[in-house]
Amino acid sequence: MMDVLSTEITTLQAEFCTAVADPNRVQIVYQLAGGPRNVKSLARQLGLSSSATSRHLKVLREKELVATRREGHTVYYSLAEPQLIDALNIFLNILNNQLTHRANLITLERTCDDSVA
Repeated sequence: MMDVLSTEITTLQAEFCTAVADPNRVQIVYQLAGGPRNVKSLARQLGLSSSATSRHLKVLREKELVATRREGHTVYYSLAEPQLIDALNIFLNILNNQLTHRANLITLERTCDDSVA
């Protein structure tokens, strides 16, 4: 029973990560952190077509990461879970640490090459 539950949870985690695995969707999430936006506004800000923006929002909506609110003919999107920004920022910190480590290795390698030459 626990293995089945564990598998289901890890599957949900993987699906969550898949939902934000696209750079455009990450940018949409960061835009929505500033407050509700409509498709046209997001598309203009990100330099995407309205249809591409709508497709990305559909993925985020299906994973319940964004919520919608209708005002007349306009649909506004917002973050369903503001903690999503915290999660993305954790990933960003990990990436920063990895890049810093790589840069340090390159610097060390160059220092070693210079001392041999």
